[in-house]
Amino acid sequence: MIRISAIMLGLSLAGITAAHAVDTAKLAIQEELPVGRATGDYPAPPGWDKLPEGEFGEKIIRGYNYFVNTQALAPEFVGNGLNCVNCHMDGGKKENAAPLWAAYMSYPAYRKKNNRINSYEERIQGCFLYSMNGTPPEHMSPVLVDLSAYAYWLAQGTLTGEQFNPAEMAIPGDEDLLKGGKRDDFPFTQGYLNAGGSADFKTPGRGYPKLPEPEQAPDIARGKQVYKQECAVCHGANGEGQKVNNRYVFPPLWGPDTYNWGAGMQRVNTAAYFIHQNMPLGQPEKLTEQQAWDVAMFLDTHERPQDPRNHGSLEETVEKFHGGYSQYGKEVNGSVLGTASYPNHPNKP
Repeated sequence: MIRISAIMLGLSLAGITAAHAVDTAKLAIQEELPVGRATGDYPAPPGWDKLPEGEFGEKIIRGYNYFVNTQALAPEFVGNGLNCVNCHMDGGKKENAAPLWAAYMSYPAYRKKNNRINSYEERIQGCFLYSMNGTPPEHMSPVLVDLSAYAYWLAQGTLTGEQFNPAEMAIPGDEDLLKGGKRDDFPFTQGYLNAGGSADFKTPGRGYPKLPEPEQAPDIARGKQVYKQECAVCHGANGEGQKVNNRYVFPPLWGPDTYNWGAGMQRVNTAAYFIHQNMPLGQPEKLTEQQAWDVAMFLDTHERPQDPRNHGSLEETVEKFHGGYSQYGKEVNGSVLGTASYPNHPNKP
């Protein structure tokens, strides 16, 4: 039930070479599948006519390509069949699907996950480690710089709206770019505030909107029925996803080739929030809140790759990192989840 861009069906952007060089004059952005829009007013992401010229524009395009085709363009950092766009839909532009234009302006920020303040770069590295079941690129990696440039551009154009002029856009250095935009000393911040932006950078459509606690406890059996009726047609009867020419066009939701036990989506509440707003594809809020909770419970009570923070003791990993809505370490159908997990980053030499 995690959406994949139609670009996955045959990405062939002109000008992409082995070194990922880009001829912006020849760029041909392909249309994506319609995603549907929730009710309410949300910032509109910039079109490609707002792309700045020169080197920074090329970084943005490379970042976009990494984002929608991660497993093909950055295989050394990816250990499963997912792309960034699977959880951040419509190229990271869609409201209520953790859009990049809001995420970029939310960092640096404290994260309970590692008990410290994280830069935007570190947030992306965490995505590679957990959601992509891979190996994070090192500090200042061109992949991280380009992904940050794409997010920065979306934030600049989205949050300033009609005030956005790409020719006048502040161009931060790579080190500065990787920190994120939630800083008083960031060159973008003052222009954003002058354009009427909020000082706390909390915008409609940020993240996955939370749901209230369900009236009934999430139920695996009910969730299985919802999955069979609404999800299996795209994601397979056994959550295995669907491939065309050995590439996933609909991603797997459990098993060896999906997000691992350290990813945010393995928490039932996070999966329920995402599902309710974004699934089935193009039909936000088709499922009731109860159905979203139930099917999230069904998905996240299947084995997946191991939590990379597990260094041999399931009990210690549960105590330190899990609890709450995580099913890791709990017994389901006679098996304790996390004891039969698949390996981390199987593509790593």
